[in-house]
Amino acid sequence: MEARIVVGDAVRAPDRMLLRGLAKGHRWAAAHRSGTPISQIARREQVTEAYIRARAQLTFLAPPIQTALLGGTQPADLTLEKLVRMQLPLDWSDQARLLGFAAK
Repeated sequence: MEARIVVGDAVRAPDRMLLRGLAKGHRWAAAHRSGTPISQIARREQVTEAYIRARAQLTFLAPPIQTALLGGTQPADLTLEKLVRMQLPLDWSDQARLLGFAAK
């Protein structure tokens, strides 16, 4: 289980786990789009197909959300574990609301 402690309004560094998951998701989704079966990617990476799919879904996050992840400005409670366990909506506005990015 991953957890982070945030004190006050301290500027946070980007979450390395989130960055790694997003990068892997993009790499694996690109490989799949170019014709590599998910089963083959999973074998090569020595993980399950579900693991590949969960991270590949991160490529469907709205661009502003991905930018926030890269900059470390996402909500403090948004972790890779939380993202990969969610059924993320494809609609970017719905994603923003669900993940705590919506204007308040």
